[in-house]
Amino acid sequence: MQTFRIQDFLKLLPAVLLMSMISMVMAFSFAAMMVHTSQVSLLPDMVFALLFTALFSALMVAWKGSMAGLIAIPLPSAAAMFADMFQRTQPGVELLWLLLLIGSLLTAGLMLLLGGFRLSRIVRYLPLPVLAGFLAGVGWLFIKGGLALTGLKSFDLSLLQDSALWMAIGFAAVLWMLRKIVPPAFLLPGATLLGGLVMILLAPSLQNHSPWFFQLDAAGNLPLTALSLVTEGLPDVDWWLLPWSSLLTLAAISVLSMLLQATSIELLAKQDMDLDRELKVAGGMNLLNAFAGGSVGSLSLSQTSMVRQMKANHRITGVLMAICLLGALLIHEELLRWLPLPLVAGLLIFQGIQFVHQWLLTSGDRFPRADQFVIAVIFVVIVFQGFLGGVLLGLLLTVLLFIREYSRLQVIHLNTNLVGLSSGVERTPQEHEWLKEQASRIRVYQLRGFLFFGTANTLTEQIKSDVQKLDGKIEALLLDFHRVSNADSSTANSLLRLKQFCDAHKIQVHITGMKQVIQQRLQAAGLVFQKSAGVGVIRMADNLEEALEFLENQLLQDLRLEQQSPVQAMLKSRLTLEESETRKLLAYFVEQTFADGEWILMQGQQQRVLYIIASGSVDVGLQHKESDSWMRIKKMRPGTVLGEMGLYLNEPRSASARAVGATQVLTLSHPSLLQMEARDPDLAMAFHRFVVLMQSERLRESNRRLYSLLQD
Repeated sequence: MQTFRIQDFLKLLPAVLLMSMISMVMAFSFAAMMVHTSQVSLLPDMVFALLFTALFSALMVAWKGSMAGLIAIPLPSAAAMFADMFQRTQPGVELLWLLLLIGSLLTAGLMLLLGGFRLSRIVRYLPLPVLAGFLAGVGWLFIKGGLALTGLKSFDLSLLQDSALWMAIGFAAVLWMLRKIVPPAFLLPGATLLGGLVMILLAPSLQNHSPWFFQLDAAGNLPLTALSLVTEGLPDVDWWLLPWSSLLTLAAISVLSMLLQATSIELLAKQDMDLDRELKVAGGMNLLNAFAGGSVGSLSLSQTSMVRQMKANHRITGVLMAICLLGALLIHEELLRWLPLPLVAGLLIFQGIQFVHQWLLTSGDRFPRADQFVIAVIFVVIVFQGFLGGVLLGLLLTVLLFIREYSRLQVIHLNTNLVGLSSGVERTPQEHEWLKEQASRIRVYQLRGFLFFGTANTLTEQIKSDVQKLDGKIEALLLDFHRVSNADSSTANSLLRLKQFCDAHKIQVHITGMKQVIQQRLQAAGLVFQKSAGVGVIRMADNLEEALEFLENQLLQDLRLEQQSPVQAMLKSRLTLEESETRKLLAYFVEQTFADGEWILMQGQQQRVLYIIASGSVDVGLQHKESDSWMRIKKMRPGTVLGEMGLYLNEPRSASARAVGATQVLTLSHPSLLQMEARDPDLAMAFHRFVVLMQSERLRESNRRLYSLLQD
């Protein structure tokens, strides 16, 4: 634990006095704004309540905050909303204190609830334009409260002659001009002392319509505290008629404002804060504030920043602030008697202008045009309809902004045909060429992210656009869902509309990679998946590889093969040999037949033999001895070559191969290859070139598939 000497306390003293002065000015200003136009007799007691809030908040945050040097003050947005509520409802004395108590309790309870359930991250999901609109609205409440202090509650030409009004506006204008010249730490304290002295001297000669000082002759009424609740019981009010919507709005905005201050302090300090802990500290602090008759307290970004700039970011700073505020608490009535009303009004107007300037007028520097419009709309609604209307609009805009932004996310990971994404089946050159020519008949969409009505509709519209652009050339769609994390039930409506569109255009729909939970949700909404393919049904494939192979085989049904065998067709396209030379080459091969499921190659086996598949198919894959499982790598069709690495390198087989159905192969052993090289060197050279060409094509295909995997 750090120990402080007298010299250390003296170094902290300037910062402590400045922060105490600022908190005191805020407490006086907020109190005047809250009750001067509704219950002016309560002003001394409201000043007492706000000073206590400042004192206890500074003490609690200094003691329990998650980092040293945090400063807490009465929350400006809460004070502005209390003032607006009191001005609108014009409550009696008892009801006013009750509303203050309930608003503070609701705020404290919400903070404790969110902190206890570790929900502080909600501030990360609230769109900043919506919050900016709220804060600009708070600025308007400050400006309105400051003008109301001078008596300007409605537009009246006679009030324009009031010297108090113009003195307040002039003082706010001077503060605005000095804000970039005088350091923030000295602006409010210095302007309050100097401006207050000037106004005291000028008051006798300039005061005309409205008084320049607060009238404290009327008797006040102490705040509603926990003690008075125990001794006197609950107030006799109609609880159903209380402005619950305004109170709940105040609590929600207060919590969001506090979290915004905390996240801004994180950026200032370049250090993460435990926001859940800060919520619990603020909740406990405001719970005690409420039961003591106070208002809502919160972290302050501006004062925390000033303390750090003055090298006074220690916990003891907040404790010393509380001691100074205790002194102000004891003499607050005397201070209030000498506090000029235009000074307080000017401070409120200045703070309001700062809010409006930062969050509305200069929003173009930080927000795009659409977000600026959102901020302006929320601000206008708050001005004419109050904060509740602004909050309801803000919630609606939050949902709409989320839908708009999320719908902009590209739900289609890959939009291609069978050239861009093909199966791992190895085919003859003739088949490859045909599939390349017919690739546009199949459209493949690999999807990603979360599908809901916004993104699902974007997908549907994209597919419709692709079909119309290709003018009827698309015969089948393949939707790959393996990157889709989840989907809501409204996705089913989009897929049903897509199916109806495809049925009308005689397009097959194939789906693969869909998670079981998504499939069950879509089936419950009316979608039917089948294993068979055709127009009018949605075929569910086992995996992407199987779906691609199925679609390729459909296209190959239209291929008119030459009368030659697949082996002869392959050799003819790969080798520039006469037919007689081809027969001569095949003479070195031996025919061999394998039954369905019979192993042709075994992983790890050492065998110098090459195979050309003459009929049937062969699955190539890896065997896991521990789990006795099998994973297919690719499928090989007639006219393709298998096992060339073993023939040339005499190394153990890297994979296994087994027959799919009755399969016939032509085998070339190493002795036969040596015999070919000795008897027919030109023929052997042509064969070697053929193997090199085939390996190059396989390497190219492997690189393409590897690149596709890396894009994931």
